[in-house]
This record gives sequence, structure tokens and C-alpha cells, in this order.
Amino acid sequence: MIFSRAALCCSVLLLLGATGLVAREWKNSDGRTLEAEMLGVEKDCAVVALPNRQRASLRIADLSPGDQAWIKEWAVGKTTLQALPPALPLPANVQQAPIHVKGGALSDGEYTFSSKHYDFVCDAEMSTAVMNDFATVAEGTIKLLHSLPVKFPSLEGRTLQARIVQSRDNYARAGGPAGSAGVFMSNGRGEGVLLVPFESLGIVNFMGKNTKGDGYKATVLIHEMAHQVTSDLIPLMPRWMTEGIAEYAAMIPYRNGVFYLGERERVLAMRQRIEFYQQLTRAGVDFGGRWVMKPSELVRTASQQWDTTREGHDAQITLHRLYISSMYFTHYLLHMADNGDARRIRNYFHVVGDGSRWLRTRGREGSLPEEVESNERASLDEVRGMFLKALFTPDELDAIDADFDAKYRALGVGLK
Repeated sequence: MIFSRAALCCSVLLLLGATGLVAREWKNSDGRTLEAEMLGVEKDCAVVALPNRQRASLRIADLSPGDQAWIKEWAVGKTTLQALPPALPLPANVQQAPIHVKGGALSDGEYTFSSKHYDFVCDAEMSTAVMNDFATVAEGTIKLLHSLPVKFPSLEGRTLQARIVQSRDNYARAGGPAGSAGVFMSNGRGEGVLLVPFESLGIVNFMGKNTKGDGYKATVLIHEMAHQVTSDLIPLMPRWMTEGIAEYAAMIPYRNGVFYLGERERVLAMRQRIEFYQQLTRAGVDFGGRWVMKPSELVRTASQQWDTTREGHDAQITLHRLYISSMYFTHYLLHMADNGDARRIRNYFHVVGDGSRWLRTRGREGSLPEEVESNERASLDEVRGMFLKALFTPDELDAIDADFDAKYRALGVGLK
């Protein structure tokens, strides 16, 4: 007899490749049995490989006392990172089928259209092709983020808000920061509005209709949507992580509803990105360093250096370095660290996700790291640093720096 579906704490996922482990019999508290191989422990679940090569997660609390004791013995001598199951292979691409939306004028002259997770409001009428593309980009970005090995908050039952405005003046009046291409304005509680002007997307007026111009691209939209999808976690994460996730998503090549996640496509995109900065160096932009910071330098950068309102050559150079460095480090954590198994960043997002739930439910769900609970007077930056210990400790940074440089050199991707 097999476990009932209620015994699974997560949906069953496809397990690619043989595990080489020995299967054992598992029994739940009702006496039902299941034959599966132990892969690891993730949060409060034992992750196992079924005989049909699928992966399932079993709540440890639902297992028999014997099985719970076996798991404790199995975990002896293993750190939390070592006990995690292997990451599932990333898909070569993430495809979103074209979305065809229906929109119409509102009474105040604005236009609205919707997709499964998004409500869009525009202050000027747009062509149907643009509306369809925005909706496809939105749902595709959500699919992309949820295909990664880290766990993002569920969007079930939620509708995200996006506002696309015709002019820079309207963008500024709506709260868009000067000099920015787009912004996600969070209310600090996991909600907010994405705001982007037409010019950042390459929308032009042609024969009286706002439509795609020659420079049309969805990069800014993808970046801000990544912020919006991860907004529940933003209060607990350092700026380099929030921008790193957004820059990573915007870096992944996107064409006609498809994000191309294969290594070849990612490496090519990163080479093109660093080539832009290398051209600046050749043109005489010199600051005595390299464009891509070492991880240790990036994570120790003071928060005020991220201020996008700072003016001057040095401030702008610093911002460019911070954004590209955040993207490189996030890509490293997702694809290159831990022999490509993403154990550090998976563990970090579990801990931050638990903390976010604790904050949203005022302690009814989720949990906080013990260090956070025992330091009630800690500043927000200090709290973020405490959560960051689930990703790395300060004494690990030298080794991470060395591995970071070596892995990118092996890929042939420049850092200077």
C-alpha cells in the first residue's frame, strides 16, 4: 500500500537521471508504506526518489517513529547544506504561450488589460500586439523565476499591479525617480505598483497608434517584475541580492515568449554585457579597478552607495559596477557555486522565506533565525546580515572570491 497524497508536503517532481542510491521502505504514522531512495532533507520534509524516477517530499512529522529516528541518524555529521537533496536540473528554456488579452478604455481615459497574475493600466491606448506582449512577458517572467532552484513566495490568489505611462513627465508625477528607467514602488508589505514609461520599452507612436518601435525590448519590464514577484522577501534581503535577482532575470535571453536558460545562451549574454563596459574602458573611462567586483567587495558595499539620486561621474560608475556585480554573483550562486548544485542560495531562500512568513503572519507561521529572535534592538541592516549567514559566513568570503574568479575564467567570461 502506498502513501496517500496528503502525505506529500510538496508536489511530485520529475527526477532526471539515476540516483545510484539504495531504496528503503518508508512508513507513515498510519502504517502505509512507500519504497523510495533518500535524497536529502529540505526544511521539514524528507526528499525521496520513487521507483518511477520521480521525486517526492514527505513530511517528516507524518513518518513513523522508526523512520524519523533513521533520518536523524542519516543527518548526523551533515550540515544543513550537506543534507539538502541535489537540485533538479534547470530546463533549457522556459516558454510562455502567447497571451491574447482584452482591454478597453476606462472612464477617466486610461486603458486596462489583464493576464492571469497581472492587471495593467496605461494612460494612453496601445496596440493589441503590445498589450499581448506585455501580458506574455509578465507571465513568462513568473514562470522563469519559479523554474529556478530557489523557492519564491506563492502568487496564488494575488493580482500584481503594473502601470505603463506615455511620457517621462507622467512617470515623474506618478513617483518615478529621476534618471531611472522603471521602478517597483513597494509599500513594504509585499505589495506595490510597477511603473515604467513608454521610452524605456521602446514604445513609439506610429500613425497615431502606440506600438513597438525598432528599439522595443522588455528588459526593464522583466527587471521590475522580478522585484515585484520577490517583493515579500525584499525587506529581509540586502540590496545586492534583490538587484541581482532582477538583473539576472533581465539578462536571460528572451525572444517571443521564450527565456533561454542554457549555459551557452547565458554565457553569451554575459559576454555581451561585459563587452559594453569594456568598450567604456577602451573609450577612456578608467577608475583604477575592474567592472565586476569580487563578492567580498560587493557584499560589504555601504547601502548609501546604491542611492540612484547621487550625481557625478564616480557615483554613476559605482552604480554600474554594483548592478553588473550583483548579476554576476547571483548567476554564480544559481549555476556555479557548490559544484553547480546551488545549495547555498537554496538554503538562504528557505530561511528568508520562513522569516517573511513570520513577519506577514505576525509569528503565526514561519520562523526567524535564533540570532534574530535574540537581538530585538538590531537595525534592519543587522537583521539582513543575520539572515545572510544562511548563505555564507564572513570567513568564507576569501574562498568564495577565489572560486568565483576561477569559475568565470573557465567559462571565458571577463570580469574587468
